[in-house]
Amino acid sequence: MSAQSRMKRLVSRRQALRTGAVALGGSAAFLAGSPKTRAQNAQAPAVLTGAQTGRTFRGIVRYSNTLDVQQMRLLAIDPRQVVIRSAAVAPCYTIVRGALATTPIRRAEVPNHCGFGIVEAVGAMVKRVQVGDRVVVAGTSQCGQCYQCLHGRPDYCQFTFFSNSPGVEAFPPFAEMRDGTRVYAQAGIGGMSEIMTVFEEYCVPVFSDLPAAELTLLGDQLASGFAAGHADVHFEPGSDVVVFGAGPVGLGAIQAGRVTGAGQVIAIDPIKYRRDFALKMGATMALDPVAEGDGLVERVRELCKGPNDRRFAGGVSWGRAGNAVMARGADFVVEAAGIQAFPPKVEAQPDPTNVRTVQQAWDCTRMGGHVMLMGLTLQPVSFPGGALALLGRTIHPGQQGGLHVMRDIPRYVKLIEKGKIDAKSVITKRYTLDEGRQAIQDTADRTIITGVIEFT
Repeated sequence: MSAQSRMKRLVSRRQALRTGAVALGGSAAFLAGSPKTRAQNAQAPAVLTGAQTGRTFRGIVRYSNTLDVQQMRLLAIDPRQVVIRSAAVAPCYTIVRGALATTPIRRAEVPNHCGFGIVEAVGAMVKRVQVGDRVVVAGTSQCGQCYQCLHGRPDYCQFTFFSNSPGVEAFPPFAEMRDGTRVYAQAGIGGMSEIMTVFEEYCVPVFSDLPAAELTLLGDQLASGFAAGHADVHFEPGSDVVVFGAGPVGLGAIQAGRVTGAGQVIAIDPIKYRRDFALKMGATMALDPVAEGDGLVERVRELCKGPNDRRFAGGVSWGRAGNAVMARGADFVVEAAGIQAFPPKVEAQPDPTNVRTVQQAWDCTRMGGHVMLMGLTLQPVSFPGGALALLGRTIHPGQQGGLHVMRDIPRYVKLIEKGKIDAKSVITKRYTLDEGRQAIQDTADRTIITGVIEFT
């Protein structure tokens, strides 16, 4: 074949590829011919439906040392981003430390790392969702292509918390305030504004007419807690389960114990109303760690020692020394208490740093058992080397409880629809956007279990 023929063939192949891309692009490519659409695409070339760049909306913004509602203007989206009109969002306790801090910050940011809404526009390369879809925006991405996803651990997807653009670590700003200040979304999501602009890997389409306020809990708190007993650690029927912390995450783990048929689910929380609520959600017993004091671990071991001590009959040794003490304890322990970021308006934690709680969770676990550490601890935690090496306890880091968002969230939607998971009851207060700062404050004060901001 001559050089001229090869060149003609290459040009034809390139033209065919371009034609195919246009076909896949659908309406965006078709509409690109009109002068009006060309002008719109010059501002936001990735948007398939209408002009998005420049549209105004409101949201809660943390800027300098303020936290209040601001009007913003949407910036152009990336070809792999999705524009979502928010319907509901639940402020997470992990954000209160930064959101309510008085130390000035240099950049403006919309708080939170999950949400729920309706897709209004998609970038040209988006495949997972379509305009009109109801979507849970999860705190963890699932790209399906990175090393972690390909090895069965999308709960550690490498795009989580980082930009999906090659060579770019930080998420780009998605909006600007009236004075031109660029606004970023926390973790690339935000959620506490009328509009979210997120990469498609965080979006999970849900085909259900469940209320938005319930579905938004599947982006983080409730889904993470439930996944702790389902996705990574698998609670077993008849097993002993202990959950430290009866907040929205801990209540998810407690419900997982109920749904999977655990023999007993022991909730541990210093706040009385939360202990009472845990019993309604499926806990078989609720303990006050302050009242139990130094005897908490031994109390749990006694509760989990089983009906007999006959080892040849499958029993557990009842002694308090050597192998006997190591054999006693819960099969599964979930630590979902976390640090105490602010002094609460209810009963305080016995250890605000959460270090002691993590150690107790470890000590409460029988040898060969499983402990998942979901609560944040900012200080080093030490464990005895001999026990780490010999007792066979498995420590599971609690990144969203091992949640695989594309696999698990649709499952949990079905469980809510069938009444197996109670999402409605854990919503103890609802807010408007203008009340959003109060929602964060109430979360910090721990006077609510879960607050949901609903958008009109």
